Parts: sequence; C-alpha cells; structure tokens
Amino acid sequence: MALVLASHDESLHIQQAEVGDCTETTVTWKGSGATGSFQLFPNQGILQLVALHRHKPPWTQPKVLTQLSQMPGETLFAIARLSSGRLLVLCPLATSNSVASLRGSDLGLDNFQLELHAEATNVPVLLVLECDTDAAKAAFLAARRCCEVSGGRLREEKKLPELFTRWGWCSWDACGVLVSRRQLEAMSKHRPAWMVLDDGWQEEVKPEQWRRWLHTPQSGFQARPSFGDLKDLAQHLAEASIQLLVWHTLLGYWGGVAPGRGYKVHRALPTWPRGLQENCPQEVDVWEGDFSVLDPEDMERFYTDFYEFLASAGVAGVKCDGHFLADVLLSLQGREAIQAAHLAAASAHFAEAPVISCMGMTLRSIGEVVVLSVAQAVLSRVSDDHAYPGVPEDAPAVARHIYHCSVNSLWLAPYLFCDWDMLKTSEWHGPIHAAARAVAGAPVYASDAAECFDMEVLRPLLVPGTDKVVPCEGSGRPIDRQLFEDPLSTPSPWWIVNSTASGFIAAGFGLHQSEARMTATIFPHDLRVEKAHACLQVDLHSPGHSAELTDGGWDVQMHYMGFAVLALAPIVAFKGTRLAVFGLAGVWNPTGTLCHPPVEAGGGLRLTLRSCASRLVLWCSGRLAAKLNGEAVQLEAGTNSLALTSCEVTLS
Repeated sequence: MALVLASHDESLHIQQAEVGDCTETTVTWKGSGATGSFQLFPNQGILQLVALHRHKPPWTQPKVLTQLSQMPGETLFAIARLSSGRLLVLCPLATSNSVASLRGSDLGLDNFQLELHAEATNVPVLLVLECDTDAAKAAFLAARRCCEVSGGRLREEKKLPELFTRWGWCSWDACGVLVSRRQLEAMSKHRPAWMVLDDGWQEEVKPEQWRRWLHTPQSGFQARPSFGDLKDLAQHLAEASIQLLVWHTLLGYWGGVAPGRGYKVHRALPTWPRGLQENCPQEVDVWEGDFSVLDPEDMERFYTDFYEFLASAGVAGVKCDGHFLADVLLSLQGREAIQAAHLAAASAHFAEAPVISCMGMTLRSIGEVVVLSVAQAVLSRVSDDHAYPGVPEDAPAVARHIYHCSVNSLWLAPYLFCDWDMLKTSEWHGPIHAAARAVAGAPVYASDAAECFDMEVLRPLLVPGTDKVVPCEGSGRPIDRQLFEDPLSTPSPWWIVNSTASGFIAAGFGLHQSEARMTATIFPHDLRVEKAHACLQVDLHSPGHSAELTDGGWDVQMHYMGFAVLALAPIVAFKGTRLAVFGLAGVWNPTGTLCHPPVEAGGGLRLTLRSCASRLVLWCSGRLAAKLNGEAVQLEAGTNSLALTSCEVTLS
C-alpha cells in the first residue's frame, strides 16, 4: 500500500501518480499567497527516518528519527523507510516565488507540517517520492523530478572546472582574517595549482571584534592597504603556474556594500524562519543587526564592476560565501536577482568560471545554483566548517564532519559537485581527512602554513607524478543499511562508498568515541554490484591484501578515529584464471587511476592508466605466466605488483 497524504486545508492540492516504478505525490499551493504552517496527514507510519535540517543558518545536519512528527523545523530533505521496505523521499521545494520546509507536528498518526512562504498561487511546494530502490537512486530520482517541477539541471549535465581537478590551497584555516601576501608567496613554493585568498584581504578587521566584523560592509574592490596590490600578487603566483581565486560574500562583504560607493543600498534587518529561532537561537543572535544591502536595480552593475576589477587583476575565480544571508535580508525576487548577477558576472569574466559556493545549504541557495548556474559554477560546500583559525580541531569535530558531509551529499550530489572543505596536512587528523576526501570524490585543498605543509598526506590523493586528484565518478555516500544509524553514537565503523571509472572505493571510519575496538563488514550488496569483484585492502606502503569479495563480506577492525580503505574491481576471465585489475599503487583510490575498465583485445587485456609513475596492482586467482607489453611476468595467487613503463598496457 502506497503512502497517501491528506490535508484539511483546501489551499493545498494533493495529487498522486505512478511515475515509472515510483509513486509520486505532489503538493501544490492553490492559495493567493501565504506565510504559515499547514498540516499534512499520512495514512501510515514509518520505520526509520533521517532528516536534514538547518542546525545553523547556513548549514544542515542529519538527525535520525522514528517518526515524521519528530522532524525539526527547517527540515529541507528527508528520507524514510516504510514498513513495506520501500523508501520515501520528502523534498520541500523552492521556486522563484515560494519556499517551503518541513517540521514535525503532534496531531494524528504521524503527521507533519509544511512551512510555507508563497508570493503567488498554483506553485508546487512539496514532492514526495516512494520507490523500491537504494537510497542513492531514490535521491537521484527525487532530484530529477524536482528539477522537472521547479526547473534546473542535474549534475550529470554539468562539468567541474578543470582547475578543481588539481590540488589547491586556501588561506582560511591557516591564516584567518590576518592573512598576508607573504603567506601566499611562501606557500607558492609547494606549487598548488590554485590558491584561495580567503576572508581578510578586503577589509581591516580584527578576529577579537567578531560581532563587528560580521556586520562590516565592503568599502571597495581594492585589497586592504596593509595587504598590498592584488594584481601584483596574482602575477607573482602566475609565474609559478598558480591561479589565484579570491573570497567574498554574496552581499559583497559580510555587512553588504558600504553607502557612498556608487551603488544604491538600503539598511535591512534579517527575518529568521521559526525553525532557526528554535534550532539555533545563539547562532541567529550572532547575525542580528543592520546590513547595508544593494538595491535590486544595482546588483547587476555591482557584480559586473566587481568581477571586471578582479579579472583585470588576474584573478581566475572566486569563493562566494554567506549565501544564506540573502535569504533573510532580501525578497524572493531580490534573492534570485543577486545570485543571477553573481553567476552571470562569473561566467562573463572568468574562464571556465571556477566558483566555490559556500554557506548556502538553504533551498533558495541550492535551487538558484541549480537553476541559474553557468555550466561550471556547480561546486558547493556540503557541511559546516570542521576547523577554525587558531582553534585546535578535536576528534568529535572530525567525526561530525565526515558523518554530516556523507549524508548531506546523498541529498545534494544529484544536483552539484560536493565540496568537503579544506584539510590540514600538518595535524594528526590529516590522514583521516585525506581518506575521507578520497572516497568523497571531492576537490582536494589544504590549509597549512607553508612551513608546516606536509605533501606526503596529499600524495595518496593524487595521480602519481602529477598534481591531479584521482577522480571518482560520484560523491561519497553512506551504505543503505547504515543510513538510519547515527555513527557518532553507534559503536560500528561508518561505511562510505563511491564509484570510479573501473570499480569502487569503500572506506570505513571509526567515528564513535570509545576505547573499544570496532569491527565492521562490507558486503557485495552494500555496493549494489551484480557480478564478482575482488577486494584490496589498500596499504600505501605495500601491495596490500586482496581476495575475492564473497557473500561473507570483507571484515575490518579499527579504533576511534581509525579508518580502512578498500578498492573493488570486477573479476574477468584471463587465460584459464580469474583476474581483477585494481590500478596504481600508493594511492587511496587505485581503481580511479584507470581511465576505464580493462578491455579484451587479442586474447589479452588492454589497460589505459592515468600515469605510469607507479606500479600496477592486480589480483589473480592462481599462479600464471603472462606478458606485460610483451615482457614476461609471473603472476602469483593473490596480490601482484607489476612495474610500468607506459600508460597504455596490454596484459596477455
């Protein structure tokens, strides 16, 4: 029996239809405009639920529940399991003239409320999809229908800017707002492909005066006098083949744009949704106060002038922060206008428009990036900062970050490329963050002072001999059987999986704070594989242990803050034996170092690798004499490591 929604409010029109193998329920607002809560009554309860809700104004986090009526205010995405075993995905919608969210209620069987702000009639406000598939597929199907209903494009139609396929560096965690030109010049000796000059280059602000700082408006386009000339810095970095990106907020600076700078502005106070006032009153209090906001008629001119200045200074792209502020300071139309102006100017002035969007995990922000973005402005942070300048990062912060990013990615990966934030190579948590970025399929960028930076932490994330990140095909997501668990309170490793060009990567993380050793098993059905695969437990310093992944699964053990990385490759028939090619040694994601799965050719296998500056790791079911590009090699049962001289390899 499919879940059926009902409402006592005649302004909510509820329509159910069969779409492929799914049951789709669309809730449409038929009133003439409203702000308020509207009850929805399901005809059955659920077994398990994870709700992504705004625990801070810019960010969402997962909350594991057992009833829809328990959803916190400002829930923006929820996925539940029904007693039938089918999955239910709830997606409140944002359009150019409406925005919705969900919250629990206490009436009826397991009811909930639709929180709505609409400035028009006949607008879709909620999509509910019920289907019998895995969570990642269900989230994708829901995202596809959301794009069809509200407009927009999926990630599969977009391209990540080439710059973000190489490793980079950001000044924020290393330097904070006291960043100096000297610090970037010092870091340039390590040759990142790109550097983000984060907050601190625009305005003279002091960290200890943070409340005043967060309401400071932009005084101009030039760098602050004590920083120096932006054009001269960009040119200096370009000589080392480093591209410079700079930070700003969607409003210009935190407090907006200062009066008297040639643009029409007005003072505004934020208007907060009820859910945020309840979920995070202290966070809301931080942002209370006046902002100097651009008038809609000057938004396009401001961004055209701003980005023209940046481009003429040699800046290659931007990190745009503070998207959530526009939600609480501008009308729906004004919010869309400033985002459109920002993205249009980025497209016009930066080649490939490399843009990192940040602090924008709201339906308005995500929807506008999806609908308005140029093809390359598709990268967005997917969790709160795990570290702050001058504040030591503790283990609970690392655990929260990995957990939150993986579940938030389940929601957002169908729409955009997920950014799991910078990491510090010089700290104890550098290796676990690096492993998380490997399975995340996320951009890789560090934030250490030059004298502390440790390239050895990043090296296993890169194609050997290059500055390119070993790619995944998707974004890291939790396995289905753990989705409705909280790994911070469950004494079991948390599995994250991703697909690659020639197999899979799976990583287990010890996120539960206890002294006991944790044991976990990953099974073929966790990866949704349909044919036999071999599994390699990755060891950066040896070929590692490998074997066929059977129905009994693969066991790993670890302590709190430990991790294990597995590579999985399909098994093929080869000269009377069975063979699986994992890829290059010395990286966390070996199957990502192959450009495609092995191709049968002339009685052998043809491989195309992204580099030959390493060794080829493969598994064989038995002892066998073979040839690698015509040279005799002896394959043993188990893991084999073969020397390479070419990226084009034939194994015969």
